Amino acid sequence: MGAGLIPFAASMMMPNWLSLVLPSSAAAASGCVVPSGDMIPFVTLNLAGGAGLVGNYIVQDKGMQMLPSYNLMGLGNVPPVAMEFGNVPFAGVSNGQLVSQFLQGLRETAPTSLAKTAFVAVCVRSRDDSAENKFSADGMLAKAGLMGSILPNLGRRANTASGIGQVPAVLNPPSPLVISSFTSLTNSLGYAGALGNTMNASQKQSLARLVSRLSESQSRKLASVSRGDEIKSIVDCAGIKNQDLVQQGANAVDPRQDAQFSTSLSGVWGINAGTNANNRELIFGSMVYNALKSQSGSVALEIGGFDYHDNTRTTGNTRDLDAGRTAGRILESAQAMNRPVCLYITSDGATSSAKSDSVTAPWTSDRGTAGLSFFMYFNPAGRPQTSGFQIGNFTSGQVADETSPVGSSPEAAAAAVFANYLAINKRLDLFNGIAGRVLDANALNAVLKFA
Repeated sequence: MGAGLIPFAASMMMPNWLSLVLPSSAAAASGCVVPSGDMIPFVTLNLAGGAGLVGNYIVQDKGMQMLPSYNLMGLGNVPPVAMEFGNVPFAGVSNGQLVSQFLQGLRETAPTSLAKTAFVAVCVRSRDDSAENKFSADGMLAKAGLMGSILPNLGRRANTASGIGQVPAVLNPPSPLVISSFTSLTNSLGYAGALGNTMNASQKQSLARLVSRLSESQSRKLASVSRGDEIKSIVDCAGIKNQDLVQQGANAVDPRQDAQFSTSLSGVWGINAGTNANNRELIFGSMVYNALKSQSGSVALEIGGFDYHDNTRTTGNTRDLDAGRTAGRILESAQAMNRPVCLYITSDGATSSAKSDSVTAPWTSDRGTAGLSFFMYFNPAGRPQTSGFQIGNFTSGQVADETSPVGSSPEAAAAAVFANYLAINKRLDLFNGIAGRVLDANALNAVLKFA
């Protein structure tokens, strides 16, 4: 209930008039609870199709040394190294070009925030080209208390529990609000969406006041309904919330209308007042903005086209550059708003290059045994300290080591990311009650990189 489940469950048994005026918001939860904003915003970026992240970050062995060769991972035998995030090795410069186009994209769009961001790679095998990998941490995050003040958790893919092409790890989250265009956000705000243009602002505010008054007179009737107390609380909250939202309208969720941040965020995402509602950068930028303002719960973004083993490096480089630029915009948005953020990058499977000494060998096939996830934490006060930059390891066979706590399990990898998120929030005490079945005490100790 505290994670925002009530608004969705209760809406199934409320009177029709009530479903019309209630916001589709996790903030209308029992008791008019408004999240404190203490939990750090969390954004997942899923690269659908099996990204070749091993061609970007240089994986290490169990002793945190380089492997004997990277010739199945598109990096030859001895790849050039570029350090970022303090001391994290990425594929460096070859023939005047940065091999890691993901890093190239990050540097282009996050010129300020990279210096304040910590990075951890997670070495984990996963199923190629599959939406059944248990990478989504959103259910665990909701259980831990990450929720929005006016919006639930947000996603991009309809008919999924996570809002992206990944399965929830450990726990299902509340049903995500799927954002297919910018209007999906504005249409979610109570009367603004449900009533559209059928009422003017004054009429909608009058209706809000009516609901607030009705809530008390309806209390006795609602109390006789199963879970009546919770429903009554939702009604009470809805009357208050909807009045606020009616007055703000779309401005409540639009980064372009924020007097404090509009200029900087418009520059980060390349958007303006005339940007089409279906523009990806407007959609992503708006979702991230609402997460950073603690107006939404966790946010799940997705970019397709990462099944790029087409016997070239060109397609993969283009996709990796796009992923890096998007990740950079998320971090730079947090910098612009002076807010911390955790960024979790996943994919379904990975790629293999032709066996080659070249650092630009083409991608030729799927190879989920060489999978990676990335976890980043930006803090506006400065780069957070970590005890290491890799969870798990790769073997000399150039695959994720199955004997590590996370090597063979996307669910364990997601739990490891969640554990680090809790550690960042100083709430590691919550882990055992939520995900303790996935990682025991020894495994938990092995995966923690943030104090």
